Amino acid sequence: ESVLFPHKIATDQQSMVLVKRLLAISVSCITYLRGLFPESSYGTRYLDDLCLKILREDKSCLGSLQIVKCRIQGCFDALEKNYFPA
Repeated sequence: ESVLFPHKIATDQQSMVLVKRLLAISVSCITYLRGLFPESSYGTRYLDDLCLKILREDKSCLGSLQIVKCRIQGCFDALEKNYFPA
C-alpha cells in the first residue's frame, strides 16, 4: 500500500508531491460533493478509514477529462516551474 501522506517531508521534491496531492484531492472533493461528474469519473483511495474520491481522466466524460488534463495538470506544471511566489 502506498502512503498517501508521508509522515515526514525532508526534501523540496517531497514537498512538491504533497502539494500536488493536496491540490488533486481538493479539486476532486469539490467536484464530487457538487455532483459535477458521474461516479465513473472518480477513482477511490483510502486514507485510514476515510474514503476519498479522486477525479481521473474519464474519456467518456469530457468535463472531467478537461479538468484533469487542462486545469490540474496545468497547475502542476506551474508549480514545477516555480510560477507561484514562495
